[in-house]
Amino acid sequence: MGDQRRKFTPRQRNRRPLGQSSSKNQAPTTPLPPPVKRDDYWYVAAPLSSRLYQKSGLGQTTSDGGILLLSEEVLFCHWHRHMPLPYDSWFTEQLDLDSQHIARAVVFDVARSGGELVIPAVHLKDDLKKKIHPSTWAVRWRRNQLFGKEQPEAQARWACTTDTVDIVELLEWASNVKSEGYIPELYIVDEEMDVTMYRLENIDMEGNQKTWNQLAESEQDSIRQLWSQKLPWGEGWYIPSQQQWQWAAVGVEHMSGRLLRKEEGEWLGNIISSEDKSSNTDSLFAHLMAKGLIIRPGFKFGCRWRVYDGAVEKSHAPWLVQTESDAPSTWEGVCLSVRLAEGVHKSWVCIIGQQDTWNCLQIKRWLPGKN
Repeated sequence: MGDQRRKFTPRQRNRRPLGQSSSKNQAPTTPLPPPVKRDDYWYVAAPLSSRLYQKSGLGQTTSDGGILLLSEEVLFCHWHRHMPLPYDSWFTEQLDLDSQHIARAVVFDVARSGGELVIPAVHLKDDLKKKIHPSTWAVRWRRNQLFGKEQPEAQARWACTTDTVDIVELLEWASNVKSEGYIPELYIVDEEMDVTMYRLENIDMEGNQKTWNQLAESEQDSIRQLWSQKLPWGEGWYIPSQQQWQWAAVGVEHMSGRLLRKEEGEWLGNIISSEDKSSNTDSLFAHLMAKGLIIRPGFKFGCRWRVYDGAVEKSHAPWLVQTESDAPSTWEGVCLSVRLAEGVHKSWVCIIGQQDTWNCLQIKRWLPGKN
């Protein structure tokens, strides 16, 4: 049973009621007119349209000075701009047409709650739209940017925690967005209608440890000699002479010797015998070792490896690494992995690819205006 003596104030969740505004600003004396249906959008006439578009970047303009809103923008204006819904049954009709209507409206609301300007990609002008990836849902400007004169900072997409993750497609999207000069962002909405935001980056993990090719010939000869004295230990090997071992990146000191786990021993054995018997995962191990990294098991952190860029005795592992084949299948799993990694001050990385075409997709939580 929990300790009821703890004193704290629970975070108040936004319930987003229909029929009343969430805005702290005073409502206009004369009620605003509701939007009306126009094709697949909801039309707002001038002069209200000008205020919504010029100050808040809502909707897309029409030739008569009005704007066309998406259904999530209608709800945003209802909650924050004192605009009534089109009619009483409007919300349930929208939900009947699109079961994700609630989630999308919540994501749009949260994405703008910090003062950021988030505009759906369908509203963008053609000159900007051609730079936007087809899978991008919206673009984001910082709160201090002018959306009509400056380029957006980020491209964003959203998903629910129960949605399936296509990690390869996500990497391709993030890489394309980054190549166009934008930050790739992901907004995940959970089943309590809370939203967590993430930033994605294809990173290059590198370390400062000696690789096999950087060892002196005498050091390589010493390691070959010691390897020839190995004894089986579980699925790995034990090398008795710790005092003579000169490669800190490989194995761990124990029992006055050196313990090498299975993947380390197989990789080292391949190097020494100059044979290529490596499987796909072993090739990845070799790729990371060639980057000067130290690779240790990630069992305690629910991942394949924890990866160091410096000596284990002097620094913590910056990354927790999962392979593509073992990556979570839903966003709920990814969010859990990222949260666990950041809870121990590390970044969660999923490695995608094969042979010499490995890509390291880093996913980190992000809060507008805070990081």
